[in-house]
Amino acid sequence: MVRGVNAVREIIGTLCLGLAASLLLVGQLPAADRPLEKRARRAAWQPPESGLDQTLDSDTRLLQLLNRITFGPRPGDVERVRQMGIGAFLEQQLRPESLNDAAAEARVASLATLSMSSKDLAQDIQEMMAEHRAKQEDASRAPDHSSPAGQGGRNSVERARGEAQGGSQDKAEMLGPRRAVMELVQEQLLRAVYSNRQLQEVLVQFWMNHFNIFAEKGADRWLITSFERDTIRPHALGKFEDLLVATAESPAMLFYLDNWLSAKPGYAGNEGQRIQPGRFSGAGATGSLAQSQQGPGNSPPAAPIKAKPTANNHGLNENYARELMELHTLGVDSGYTQKDVIEVARCFTGWTINRPRQGGGFLFNPRMHDTGTKVVLGHKIRAGNGTEDGLAALHILAHHPSTAHFIALKLCRRFLADDLPSSVVESASRAFLKSDGDLRVVLKTILNSPEFYSKAAYRAKVKSPFELVASSMRALEADTDAGYRLLEMVARMGQPMFEYQAPTGFPDRAATWINSGTLLARMNFAFAFAANRFPGTAVDWARVGGLESKSGGYSAEAVLEKLNQQLLQGSLTHQTREAILKQLRHRQVRAPFQGDGQSSGDVVRPPARSASLEASGSSAAAEGQAGRLPTLTALVLASPEFQRR
Repeated sequence: MVRGVNAVREIIGTLCLGLAASLLLVGQLPAADRPLEKRARRAAWQPPESGLDQTLDSDTRLLQLLNRITFGPRPGDVERVRQMGIGAFLEQQLRPESLNDAAAEARVASLATLSMSSKDLAQDIQEMMAEHRAKQEDASRAPDHSSPAGQGGRNSVERARGEAQGGSQDKAEMLGPRRAVMELVQEQLLRAVYSNRQLQEVLVQFWMNHFNIFAEKGADRWLITSFERDTIRPHALGKFEDLLVATAESPAMLFYLDNWLSAKPGYAGNEGQRIQPGRFSGAGATGSLAQSQQGPGNSPPAAPIKAKPTANNHGLNENYARELMELHTLGVDSGYTQKDVIEVARCFTGWTINRPRQGGGFLFNPRMHDTGTKVVLGHKIRAGNGTEDGLAALHILAHHPSTAHFIALKLCRRFLADDLPSSVVESASRAFLKSDGDLRVVLKTILNSPEFYSKAAYRAKVKSPFELVASSMRALEADTDAGYRLLEMVARMGQPMFEYQAPTGFPDRAATWINSGTLLARMNFAFAFAANRFPGTAVDWARVGGLESKSGGYSAEAVLEKLNQQLLQGSLTHQTREAILKQLRHRQVRAPFQGDGQSSGDVVRPPARSASLEASGSSAAAEGQAGRLPTLTALVLASPEFQRR
């Protein structure tokens, strides 16, 4: 048993080093290891101009496009796109309304909160919160004999898991006030895995992160569903100004950045609005998925920064104006001043919410609005207007050259590489300005650029935890309901969805996802997934790779090569292949896999019931769940090659 554990640890260590080394080759640094980071900076890679001149061959170009505008190819996708042509495939993805998405719609149909209004969600969630508080008060008066420490330290997902195993409660009661957020995350994963509109889903994720909202802040628990459904999704491939206006009018954004309380000086307020403002205050965050990620090597999201409340919770609030310019449009160090922040904040006074506690919609309150003359980035906005002031400010910002550059930069970073050549950003920025911010035009410019199809950009991005899970399921055609334990694993790998507290969203760089703790969590996911350890998620090993077709079985080398072709289209490197096979030639792996894939200390456990894996060249039957296939699959999913896109 000990020998088996050591063997797996040796394999894991080799693969971890391989992934870390591959990251350093492109200048990405493990965020949690400062001494290593300092050494690595001296030899950090810079994108060589010559590498941009080395174009990919036709098959590799196809893989590059599939890996960037989808959540990873499914079996058969490569041949299908080859037959239709990559140009036609891209055009199809840029027009998602032309694609039948009935399969994905059927998958999310059971998630009832997705179609509920904010008003109904507010009522349901607050009733659940009241019930939970009553139960907690009852529990606090009664001693807990289930464990010395009681159950208070468990997060909401862990409590839901325990209750589900007990079978005493239905789904809504288990999740309580977190039901809406959890079902929204489930929708994101189900659509990423099953939707035919892959580019749309990639962009929904991109814009949800760009216009980040912390879902655990007060009313945003019930407002965020509409934010995704009614604000982001319909505008993900439209004009940027339309998207910007929709986010500015969104109750979820107004509440998150406290603009709903922003008023002209001297406004006393008689609306009964008495919710405490705070810049990133996360009241109620306890028990969220964010807690699940705080394992070895993981840091929690940015700590809340609270604003000082005024006596009546009113007055000019600059939070939204500042983040609008710094994070949503112009970008940092783009030339705006504190005076510009104040002027933009004045434009948005009176942009509020009609009863946020009841899930109300956008409301312009003229009594809160500063009607004076404003000057935004040198543009004069005349006095006496109402909502027109905010719309004018948004128009100025949406058409500013700095906004074109900043949005182009972020899109290029998502689709090309962390460190970018200036040429592609400049091309995309020009396309933004010439097309009046048409996001389809900007994307076509990026995705047809020579830089996109250069060797320097190929597999230059590390997958986020969400992307890793989605691409694994697509590659193996897994069946999943995106259950709680799977979503908890995404959080443990460092990405608790919609729970990043700061408005920056998750930084789109490899260093955000890769450190010693998250590397082990990624390994744990690969083994747990391959062992079908996530309830509601399963891989049908009888048809993976066609290995059931040969009655005499396959050698480990043959199995590995079949997995290489199916999961990586033949791109597994000799170094990674040898790291796996070396251990299989000389050792047996029989260590148990425990629980749901979480490790104890630094031990990563392989699937249960694994048969002996000896790559001596002799054939052994492909044994499905109990054989070598799940173990080898887990090692391929954990490889540096699969961790990249």
